[in-house]
Amino acid sequence: MIRDLICRLERLERAQTQAESELAQQKGGKGYTRGDPRQRAAAVGPLTSQTVFPAISQVSKLWTCVEEVGPDFLGDQSVRVEDGPGPVPALVEDQADFICSDQREGIQRVQLAFATGFWARVALEVFSEQISDQVISSPAKHFIVLRACGLGGSVRFVSEEDFSRFLDQTVKGGLLAHGFAMQTELEVFCQGAKIAVPPAFKPAC
Repeated sequence: MIRDLICRLERLERAQTQAESELAQQKGGKGYTRGDPRQRAAAVGPLTSQTVFPAISQVSKLWTCVEEVGPDFLGDQSVRVEDGPGPVPALVEDQADFICSDQREGIQRVQLAFATGFWARVALEVFSEQISDQVISSPAKHFIVLRACGLGGSVRFVSEEDFSRFLDQTVKGGLLAHGFAMQTELEVFCQGAKIAVPPAFKPAC
């Protein structure tokens, strides 16, 4: 992977140098340019779309995107285990009203989803076993997978059936996934994990 990155950077540098040289000749050697953006993009190579299932090709082709990735997480993305998840931000805690009509229960579920997200991020970074239970609230209808064999990014599913189908396609071991009764809880989880809400996928056929 590192060698591939180095090769791409070298191609990018060569393409930029060539483009600058050609443009300088056209302008009589006057001025400074960073090269043609299209040539730089071609040198880097095609980028993987966030609407493509981030897995090995045998699995990726079996899924289609139904909801694109959410906005990037804004704020400090570093995780300090010794500090724990910390207090739930007020804007996140306000989501309790969308989770349950009972405010006390709603706040408890927000706090649980937020803390679960934090510990999932810790497990992901140190590649440890899953710390929290897989199902956080029942009946689980919204699932997020942060790690699985053959998976190269985070994905989510909007039904238990689709989640189970994905599990059947992966080699057991190393799984890091959680299920929630409501999408709002999953979104709070992502705030705790300091990640964007990943794209949702369904079977391609």
